[in-house]
Amino acid sequence: MDEEYSKVTMVDQLAIAVSSPKNYKHLTKLKASKTVGFMILIAFILTFIEFGIGVITFIMHVGGLNNLITNKVPQFVIEDGKLTAESEMSLDIGNATIYMNTDYDRITLDDIKTNGVYIAFGKENVVMGMINGGQTYEYSTMDLDKLFYDGFNNDQLASAVPAFYVAIVIMYIAIMFGSVIKMIFLALVFSIVARTLAKGLHTGLSYGNVFRVCLYGLTLPMLLTSVNTCLDFLIPSSIMFVITLILAFSMINRGIASHVGTTAPPEDWL
Repeated sequence: MDEEYSKVTMVDQLAIAVSSPKNYKHLTKLKASKTVGFMILIAFILTFIEFGIGVITFIMHVGGLNNLITNKVPQFVIEDGKLTAESEMSLDIGNATIYMNTDYDRITLDDIKTNGVYIAFGKENVVMGMINGGQTYEYSTMDLDKLFYDGFNNDQLASAVPAFYVAIVIMYIAIMFGSVIKMIFLALVFSIVARTLAKGLHTGLSYGNVFRVCLYGLTLPMLLTSVNTCLDFLIPSSIMFVITLILAFSMINRGIASHVGTTAPPEDWL
C-alpha cells in the first residue's frame, strides 16, 4: 500500500465520493477497513439527518423531556389497569404521534382519522401502528396492566427520563445498523449491472472492488434522500426516487470508467 493511500481519511473519502467519481480509482486502492469505516461514517450522517436532527429539535422545542412530562403532558394516573387523564393529548415526536384519549375503553387505529405513525393510549390498552390512506396497520396492542404498575403517573414517568435518553441512543445505533444494511443491499443490487460494465470496459476490477465503487457511488443519492426526508419530502418521493436512481447510475458508471487504463487495485475486499 502506497503511503499516500494510507493517509486518506474518512472525510477525504466522503469528499471524493460525493463530488469526484473520476477519482474512485484511488478509493478502490484503500484497505478494506477504510471502506468499512467510511460506511459507518455515512450511516452516522444519514441517521443524524433523518433521526437525530428531529429528536434534537423536538427536545429543544419542549425544553427537555422532563419539562415535557411535567408541564405539557396532561396529568394522568393508572389504577387497576385503567388510565385516567385530565384531558386528551396528541403529541408529535418526529414522524410519530403519541395519542391519548380515555373516552375509548380499548382504542384502535380506526378511532383515529389522520394518517401517521401512532402510539395510541385508551383507557385500558395501548396500540402501536400506522394509518396510511385510510388503511390501518396495527403492529401491536397491549393491556396497560401488563405495562405499568398501579399508581404510575407523571412523576414516575419523569423519573424515567434518563432511561428515555439511553433508549434514544440505542435507537440511534439501531437505525445506523439499518442504514449499513441498506447500503450493502443497494450496492449489491447496483453491482449486478456495474460488474457487466466493468468487464465491458476491461477494467480488471474484481467483484469486490465493483461493489466498493457502488458503495461510494450511492453516497450522494442516499444523502439527498435523507435530506429530503428531513425536509418532510419537499420533493415528492416518486420524483426523488427517479432523481437519485439516475444520479446513482451516473456516479457508479463514472467511477467504473475511472479505472480504464489503470492498474487493477488489489482484491482485498470480499
